Amino acid sequence: MNYLKQYRIPFTGLSLGAHDFEFDVDKAFFDCYDYSIVKDGNLKVSVNLHKQESMMILQFHIVGTINLTCDVCLSSFPSKTVIDERLIVKFTDEDMTESTEEILVLAKHEHELDIAGLLYEYINVAVPHYIKCSEQGDDITCDKAVLEKLNGLAPEQHEEKQTDPRWDALKNIKYN
Repeated sequence: MNYLKQYRIPFTGLSLGAHDFEFDVDKAFFDCYDYSIVKDGNLKVSVNLHKQESMMILQFHIVGTINLTCDVCLSSFPSKTVIDERLIVKFTDEDMTESTEEILVLAKHEHELDIAGLLYEYINVAVPHYIKCSEQGDDITCDKAVLEKLNGLAPEQHEEKQTDPRWDALKNIKYN
């Protein structure tokens, strides 16, 4: 987890106003998370931090490619990704830890913000539920050899529907 230390933003010494930070996300980042949907990628993260007296507003812009596995043909392919997110960081004296999706609460004595978990979440949530080469890939189609093999293994469809003759009498019932 020492690799993830580079994804911390020290905000204590920053003046009020806007500040820009950039980070790279690659395979080593995803290797730090055992159950990540995304295992590899090459992403650039731009963070615009607007510091105020009692809070900070962060705008995340993540762009690049992530490697996905097609749910149809199981081929691995790069998929272009663009993610824009916003986070509000609020400071408090109390021991409040009631953070929400868009508002993160930190104690006033905190001096840095760890965004590694946020980046992991933003990237993995952006992965579509159904991954297909031809939909998320750039000019990519599914592996034809695998598709032919799958079609050969599929059970043959029978057009004839066998019904229980005891239910046939119900077909003649008419509703008024």
